Amino acid sequence: MDWLTEIIKQLQTSRAFVTAVFIVCLSVLLGNAFAPSFIPEVPDNWKLPLIGGLIFSGTLLAFIIIPFFWSYFSKVLNSKSQEIRSLNLSSNEQGFLYVMALIIEDSREDFINLSNLNYDAMEISKLETQEVVSNLVNKGLIETNLFDSTLVSFTIPGRSKALEIKSSSTQARRLR
Repeated sequence: MDWLTEIIKQLQTSRAFVTAVFIVCLSVLLGNAFAPSFIPEVPDNWKLPLIGGLIFSGTLLAFIIIPFFWSYFSKVLNSKSQEIRSLNLSSNEQGFLYVMALIIEDSREDFINLSNLNYDAMEISKLETQEVVSNLVNKGLIETNLFDSTLVSFTIPGRSKALEIKSSSTQARRLR
């Protein structure tokens, strides 16, 4: 019985072959209805194997295609939910983005090192800062370095949001 599972496994990896079998079975079965001068009618004793091949290859194609669509739609849904979550920022999150924009603006680097921040001069503690960073990462506005989690940089939407916060803060100062 192992030979059957091996054949199915090989067919799943051979996408081109499975697609070709599906198209051939479909065209032979339905070809006479669309092009009777090119494709003759299928004999009755061939219909059952062709339908079986169509169902089998169609099922294998579904197993190949469904994970692709699932990952695509989950990425789209995840990015849309991040956009929605990033609309509602707490005052600490807005303040962190503002300070991060100021630090990066005055620095040659496009990231900040959380371990270099002066937490005594800040209004929030180190633990609160870590929570704010975690929330902003979940909202897709900043990202942490893969090798050093204390290095934080803006994502493209995060940079836009920080510039928006910075410009609104600058306009508020001008109005005073």
